Amino acid sequence: MIINSGNDYVAALKGNQPNLFIDVKANFIPEFTYEQINKGHGRIEKRHVSICQNLDGIRSWPGLSTLIQVKSERQVFTHNVIEVTHETRYYISSLNETA
Repeated sequence: MIINSGNDYVAALKGNQPNLFIDVKANFIPEFTYEQINKGHGRIEKRHVSICQNLDGIRSWPGLSTLIQVKSERQVFTHNVIEVTHETRYYISSLNETA
C-alpha cells in the first residue's frame, strides 16, 4: 500500500468510488483557494483550486487528510463564437498541504 511505503497519494474521485464521491461533494467546504488564469491558443482557462482538511462527514479512507476541488472555466474562441464550458473535479490526498 502507498501509505505503508512512506509515500503520499493524490487520486481523482470519479464514479469508481461513488459513496466517497458523494460524501466529498456534499461536505466539501473550501479552506484555502488558489486561482490561476491561462491565456493562449484561442482560449482562456480559469482554475480555482480549493482544499478542505475538515473530514467531518467523509467516510474513512486510508491515509486521507486533504480533499481537493478544482473548478475550471474554459472559453474557446473559434470563428467569432465563444464557447464556454465549466467543470468541477474532486481529488483525495494523503498530503497535508495548502492550495
